[in-house]
Amino acid sequence: MCMYLVDGMYLGNRLIGYEVYESKSKGMVGMTEKQIMNKLKAGERVYGFIIGETDGKEELMLDKENFNMTNLQIKSGVNSLSWYNEDSGTDMNIALIVVSVSGDKKKVYETVNARHARVEYSEEKIKMLLELGVPVAGVKLEKNKLTVCEGVEIISENKETKEGA
Repeated sequence: MCMYLVDGMYLGNRLIGYEVYESKSKGMVGMTEKQIMNKLKAGERVYGFIIGETDGKEELMLDKENFNMTNLQIKSGVNSLSWYNEDSGTDMNIALIVVSVSGDKKKVYETVNARHARVEYSEEKIKMLLELGVPVAGVKLEKNKLTVCEGVEIISENKETKEGA
């Protein structure tokens, strides 16, 4: 079972937790910062997060390097989404997390987002969104080619399933 960071939940200006997508149940689960820290320290993965250090204190940080989690949407009220990093440079109010890739010739990317939607996109649409500056975690665009990050499930047409790079 893989877990993927989807969004942060705030009550006013106070962080109350995060929502993560579980690949096994295909549902969203709420977790506190402490629960995620404990999972990461136990060697389990919550894709999108790493444990970093600020002023000698351990804290959760976005995994920009390995999972391409460059920004995070924040829920701070009913039907309100804002950005963790306000200076993200995008006017789009959507962020996608790629959780699986299927197909050998024509690839289909299954994504989840902070609005609890699971949507499939073609390779061309994912490239277009990345070029527009939309944060898309789980893949990287390098030399006009999509590279799948670690943790993304790869489903080939031969019915083999494996975890990404």
